Amino acid sequence: MRKNIAEEYLETILYLTRDGRRAKTRDIAQAMAIKPPSVSEMLLKLRDQGLVEYAPYEGALLTPSGREQAQQIERKHQLLETFLVDTLGVEVDAAHEEACEMEHTISESTVEKICAYLGHPRLCPDAHAIPKGPCCEKAEMCTPLSEMKEGEEAIIKIVTVDSSTKDYLLSLGFLPDVLVSIKKKLPSNSLLVRIKGAEIAIGRDIAHKILVCKVM
Repeated sequence: MRKNIAEEYLETILYLTRDGRRAKTRDIAQAMAIKPPSVSEMLLKLRDQGLVEYAPYEGALLTPSGREQAQQIERKHQLLETFLVDTLGVEVDAAHEEACEMEHTISESTVEKICAYLGHPRLCPDAHAIPKGPCCEKAEMCTPLSEMKEGEEAIIKIVTVDSSTKDYLLSLGFLPDVLVSIKKKLPSNSLLVRIKGAEIAIGRDIAHKILVCKVM
């Protein structure tokens, strides 16, 4: 069984069962543009793998294992779509189609990096909630750079500014896992920081959107 086909089924069943009802064979077939007999055959295979609960004429529900896999696929799709739309400026419809292709081949580690780059978005372009991942939970334990004291050092984890400002900061070296230290808090409501051997002044409002983990 091809992995991407199984994942498409799981994602479709997740969507069709959000109201608590079983996903009927005909509804799955219509959603995926596949003939009903082929759907029935695949549902039996997914049942044998412990991913769905299925009985002919009753429909299918995801098992806990199947739901977990489906939600991971959905999260990949939402983050890819968000990245394509918000960062690359791709039209929403085109981004949806591209994300459908990419979600089956991209690795979890790359998805986590995309999530961090985007600032751990809560909504996708369709205004649906994006489930939290491990990287989001780690981000909640970070501290804004603006709250660091003079002389303290930290590792940059997330930069949550808009795309144009982010590009500027990236060009200055404000990248994830880079060491940064606070040299001085300036009277002009800005900070003098040292990063990659250079001293740079940044506004406190921007520093507040750079999340870091302190070096103990």
